[in-house]
Amino acid sequence: DNEINGITFAGVGSGTQVDHIEVAFNLDDGVEFFGGTVNVAYVSVLFVGDDAIDTDEGYAGTIQFAYVVLAEDSNHGAEMDSKEEALNDFSRSFPTVYNAHFVGHLQNAVGSVSTDDTTEAILRLREGTGGVFANLIITNVGSAGVFQNDCAGEQFTTDLSDVSPVADSNKNFLFFSENNIINLGNGNGVAFDVQASCSMMFDTSRNEDPGLVMQVGNPSTSTPFFDPRPLSTSGPAYSFVDDVVVGNSFLVQTNYKGAFSTSDNWLVGLSWLDENARTPDNVAGVYTSGDITTDTTWTNDAPILLTGQVFVRGATLTIEAGTMIMAYRDDGTDSGVAPALVIERDASIIAVGAQNNPITFTSAVSAGNLPQQGLWGGLIINGNAPVFGSDSAPFQDLLVEGLEGTNSFYGGNDPNDNSGTLSYVRVWYGGSVIGADNEINGITFAGVGSGTQ
Repeated sequence: DNEINGITFAGVGSGTQVDHIEVAFNLDDGVEFFGGTVNVAYVSVLFVGDDAIDTDEGYAGTIQFAYVVLAEDSNHGAEMDSKEEALNDFSRSFPTVYNAHFVGHLQNAVGSVSTDDTTEAILRLREGTGGVFANLIITNVGSAGVFQNDCAGEQFTTDLSDVSPVADSNKNFLFFSENNIINLGNGNGVAFDVQASCSMMFDTSRNEDPGLVMQVGNPSTSTPFFDPRPLSTSGPAYSFVDDVVVGNSFLVQTNYKGAFSTSDNWLVGLSWLDENARTPDNVAGVYTSGDITTDTTWTNDAPILLTGQVFVRGATLTIEAGTMIMAYRDDGTDSGVAPALVIERDASIIAVGAQNNPITFTSAVSAGNLPQQGLWGGLIINGNAPVFGSDSAPFQDLLVEGLEGTNSFYGGNDPNDNSGTLSYVRVWYGGSVIGADNEINGITFAGVGSGTQ
């Protein structure tokens, strides 16, 4: 039980400036604070062997904008400790944690290198710690969202005025906002597991889907893609947002919960996820997935972000010159489905660019990861024209590689079939491998007729 943490802050003061740090794949804790008052903004902790963030020995600083992803054998997303001996207003740990997103693992099987605790929970609060916990998102709760034990006189509250404005006397309080999201939707866990000896009782949070672009249930080093940003500013992550603590000059007031806004993926340029093409570039756009069944135009004023396979069915998709279509590496469902644009039979695409203003299909990853093959699917056009094999009769109802199980067929009896127009269209970095000898081409013309230009 004697390991070195990824980053250890031991008695570090608030005059020290810390922002944009990451610890990934550390054997013990990711970031640990032994006392001190240092403040930290923008911290990412990925796949560590024990606790991602650990506070102890009277730590009284602020942590804002934290992204934590646990592996199957990780311990806690955060373990907040104090000291049970001689607790008072001045010696009690009092971390302030705002705008954090803790991603658990639904098949969590703690294999911690630490021998003091193997309780399955994403947050563990113990040994009388106080603190302020607000604007949090906790997802993938396999066992418990918050586990509290070894209480020692701290006073539980959901009233922000008990800890705001800042005062030494507030350190006896433990504030956990009722507006924090603990999403139980895709797991079998509970929001709170509180030891019977604790006099206070956690019992309220918001059990709702936070509405993120991607929420992977069992994150691992083989998960193809992560995008923890909210889908829109009208979703749950942008509702019921807590004010910052008055007098805490380090905190930034946001209008969202969790570590990310819709438009700022601050992992880019910092994270192992970006370094390995596992997260999109820091670009905002129009998220698109699923079926298009009415005539639709993609305009060139914002990128089109393909987060899954898009099927145009019985409609015309028009793409303006200069439009950028940026595809994700995976649809985020652990299914291995590569995002692609599929034009069905009896549908059409009108994609007319210009020599100096082409239409571009490309990957959504940052430029530092390019060029690279196989980062997404491709463009597939299915038509009604004859397709022949060894038989004299044309094949019908065939499936393109990568579209198994979709009923997205090609082939028919109309050699003059019209699937639309392509001009000055370029497709980059596609051809994703989705199985043995099963890849998607850059552009696939499947049974496309001569009426197509």
